[in-house]
Amino acid sequence: MQKTSSKKSTDSAQILLRKKLHPHCHPNMSGLMAAIVGFVIDAPFGNPPISDMTINDEGMILARPKGEVSALPVGRYLDLLPSWFALLNAARLTPRERMEAELLFAEKIGYYGRATA
Repeated sequence: MQKTSSKKSTDSAQILLRKKLHPHCHPNMSGLMAAIVGFVIDAPFGNPPISDMTINDEGMILARPKGEVSALPVGRYLDLLPSWFALLNAARLTPRERMEAELLFAEKIGYYGRATA
């Protein structure tokens, strides 16, 4: 029973994240950022949506659009991080929602390099 309760809590947190991070709530969000956010929180944002992302040794983000075989370079990881954190701040997430968003980012993309506090 404990796991079901935990799962429901995570599901409701993701529903709130989808609402608060939706591109319509952030009109200056680029299409690429929308696709990245959609990939991270498993939401249908971006056209085309992203199926997979990796970071190469040079710090470039490689994203594979849904339906494609190959990944394409879409930007630098060091440019993504400030944009991600700015979005989380602009969305006015609760501490719990922010923790969920950061956990999803860590799981889907990862945090690399020197940590910042």
